[in-house]
Amino acid sequence: ASAITAVRDKYRVKKNWMGDPCMPRKFAWDGLSCNYAISGPPTVKSLNLSSMGLSGNISSSFGDLKGLQYLDLSRNNLTGSIPDTLSQLSSLTLLDLTGNRLTGEIPSMLLKRSQDGFLTLSNGNSCVPPKKKSNSMVPVYVAIPIVVVLVILLLLVLLICMRRRRQASNSIKPQNETRFTPPHSWDRNRDSSLQLNNQRFTYEEIMVITNNFQRVIGQGGFGKVYDGFLENGTQVAVKLRSESSAQGVQEFLVEAQTLAKIHHKNLVTMIGYCNDREHLALVYEYMSEGALHEHLRGRHYDTTLTWAQRLRIAQESAQGLEYLHKGCNPPLIHRDVKTSNILLNANLEAKIADFGLLKAFNYDDDTHVSTARLVGTHGYIAPE
Repeated sequence: ASAITAVRDKYRVKKNWMGDPCMPRKFAWDGLSCNYAISGPPTVKSLNLSSMGLSGNISSSFGDLKGLQYLDLSRNNLTGSIPDTLSQLSSLTLLDLTGNRLTGEIPSMLLKRSQDGFLTLSNGNSCVPPKKKSNSMVPVYVAIPIVVVLVILLLLVLLICMRRRRQASNSIKPQNETRFTPPHSWDRNRDSSLQLNNQRFTYEEIMVITNNFQRVIGQGGFGKVYDGFLENGTQVAVKLRSESSAQGVQEFLVEAQTLAKIHHKNLVTMIGYCNDREHLALVYEYMSEGALHEHLRGRHYDTTLTWAQRLRIAQESAQGLEYLHKGCNPPLIHRDVKTSNILLNANLEAKIADFGLLKAFNYDDDTHVSTARLVGTHGYIAPE
């Protein structure tokens, strides 16, 4: 609370930032979300100060928000260098600093985490961490021993891989194990056999998380969505594919792969997945206020969305789509945008969900995305 208050005072934030930032939940500060643990006080999980007219340097108080995972300071007038205190945020997975006037070098720890894939450091050109470039000119008498050492290390790695492969071939493998192959026109600069990076759950663990699928909180073409809790008390949503679902394994893997690789405050965050024989499930962040269409159709009789809230939801949804279209390389097209696929959290912040029909934009000089079949939902498909 003291850290976020220091940020408020430094930048003179003109929001409803009074009292406790996280409590009570319904009156949490605009532009931030909190993580509510069973034991211990809540912590600030995400902070969105985009386009707020912030000026001056980046406050060192951000480094005191130890639980911060997402920090968006884009489209402001911030100057100076990126402080080393941001490197101390071990949980930080997304840092957006685009549209500012920052100078100097990126702190080495932040740059390393970005290059290792643990942090998405947005620069406006790609939604994947930048690759490390080396421009150093090493003398020959230094390069030769380095090459020799690298060759030896490569041989050791090959021996270890061969041993593991031999051990894996002798072990029992689950049936129907599916390796993800990116859809046509996925990023050609990446490896063609990308694996899912998020936590993998067994079907038995999914049963424990959902308390044997006790409470249904939603349903779609993929299957039912269940309420669940992780071991640390974090509330999650578990989308389980039903046997009668029209969505196949490929669409499931497309959605899982997409959520594992892209990160934005207006896209639903995937925590993990289950691909255990015939059981397919996605585990993603819990959105307590459900889908937008439930509010628009009057199913929440206790509350009615104001015009200001509707405008903000529309803007946040557009920001999520803009990130897919302009912030990713290649651009990604959702193809099933509708009010039931826009979810709201406790602060009525909008996040786009359901990426099973996503398609990558071709690298050739295409001006539109074409498909061999019509996809989407009737009533939401563009007439042309």
